[in-house]
Amino acid sequence: MSKESHMLSISNVYGHGYDAQQISRLEQLGFNIRPQVSRYMGAQLCRFIDFERGPCLELIQVEDDRAYMDFLPDGMRAYCPGISLVVPSTETIRDYEARARYLRPYSLHVNYDGSSDALKPGWNYLNFGIPVVKDTFIWLTAYDEPRPIREHLTQHPNRVTEIAGLVFDLESEDLKELRKLNRGSVSEGSFQIGNVSVWSKDVLGDVLELQGKNFPLKAIVLRVENPNYFSSLTENIRYGSFRSQPAVFIATSHISWDLVII
Repeated sequence: MSKESHMLSISNVYGHGYDAQQISRLEQLGFNIRPQVSRYMGAQLCRFIDFERGPCLELIQVEDDRAYMDFLPDGMRAYCPGISLVVPSTETIRDYEARARYLRPYSLHVNYDGSSDALKPGWNYLNFGIPVVKDTFIWLTAYDEPRPIREHLTQHPNRVTEIAGLVFDLESEDLKELRKLNRGSVSEGSFQIGNVSVWSKDVLGDVLELQGKNFPLKAIVLRVENPNYFSSLTENIRYGSFRSQPAVFIATSHISWDLVII
């Protein structure tokens, strides 16, 4: 069995502040939004951008701030971005709970159908009372079978195909607990979770120029097949470089990550 089968992968990365205007803007920039709109505890309206490969982006609008503040679980800072890590089939949530007891782990089960019957299939979550990464809500997810079938639109007019990486405005040392959970190696200030690179402040380069971010998960790097799509677009985007590659920078909400397209 390969080493990768024993490691975590990423299911989705979420950010807040995506009201109708933000969603419309992303559609105008060539992204398709998943047809289904989901609602989650804390008056959270959730929309998704799926890709041909790897994790999706979850775009959250909080419809009632008081209900959201009442919902906040232990270990989560209000409105911070989050990352759902998928437990590999070779392990269980209990394995990770045992290895990370110093992070005050606690588990939750949410049924796919929204019912309260504990015997029905659903999502199994492992949250941490002590954050794995500062001001970022990171949790583990294991899925019961059968999973619900959802319609995903993975082809985008802008030809963005996948999430290539996550950029943190933090030192490598600040990401050590995430590396330990993933049990991966570090190379030149970065490491991999599945097919997604995680970059620390040591290798941020031009992304440090991104201003007005409330949280350290500063940018999501997306891979595109045809960068010329953006050459005719000028409103609210800018051009620059990311790690010596030409890049398009798309600003979003101040409480979310920005998008860097390479």
